[in-house]
Amino acid sequence: MRIEFHTDTVKKSNEDIYGLTKRGAFVIDGASALTDRSFVPDGNDVSWMVQWWRDYLDGHLDDTSYSIKEILKEGVRKFNKEYGRYVDLDSLEAHEQLSAGIAILRKNGDILESFVLGDVEISVKSRKGECSIVTDQALKGLDAEVIDLMRRNHQREKQVIFKGFTEQELEILIRNRKKMNVPGGYYILGHSVDAIDMGIYRTFQADEIEKCLLSTDGIVPLNYKYTRSNLLERIRQSGVRDVIRELRGMEESDREKRSIGRLKTHDDATLIYLDFSLQS
Repeated sequence: MRIEFHTDTVKKSNEDIYGLTKRGAFVIDGASALTDRSFVPDGNDVSWMVQWWRDYLDGHLDDTSYSIKEILKEGVRKFNKEYGRYVDLDSLEAHEQLSAGIAILRKNGDILESFVLGDVEISVKSRKGECSIVTDQALKGLDAEVIDLMRRNHQREKQVIFKGFTEQELEILIRNRKKMNVPGGYYILGHSVDAIDMGIYRTFQADEIEKCLLSTDGIVPLNYKYTRSNLLERIRQSGVRDVIRELRGMEESDREKRSIGRLKTHDDATLIYLDFSLQS
């Protein structure tokens, strides 16, 4: 079995993270804070959140006597208690709350379990050549409104007020955060235990799977060049680090985000590639 992984950021703090355990793999994509308030000692609450979850999953994911959802629900309870040492959670507005997309893959006997909450992705290619993507499209639809606005405003670079967004764009993003973990909105890993039930859970026969890719939404620009099946082949040939270098080149050539729709010029990008085809 071949396993490759890499996470990359152009910022001071990476708000993506990945983890590998004896039985599982996961990627976590922290949602950008829409406030300049911070409460944890190191000053970056989003980075603190994803590191907390990596430590928690490192210690609990392999216990298959509990379902993935049960493990995550208990994690939310413990996370809220820990983060609550720094701030009263009830005092936080929706756009001040912490949230993150999460994708988990776990081997459980002859079954390969997958779980996705948010707009992160798990790509699965079968030995028959069939490729499927496990992800939630709800947040992608909300982001599309802001991306379209960014494309149409050719003067936006002069109007930026916070984290690369204009006042109008920020207003929409904050409005959309109010739809987090509520009916009719989108569901994501955050402070809500009930949101875990809204994650996408799928199982596969382990011996029927050839390749898997766990990825954060920072790889979106690659979708403009590769089908997912072709991307898996590109990674097989060149490795994850080379693909992320190519990603950064694509972003740089489209700094104004005219050709490739996305919220940021350079987003954190994280990949875990698992190739089962090398097994005897």
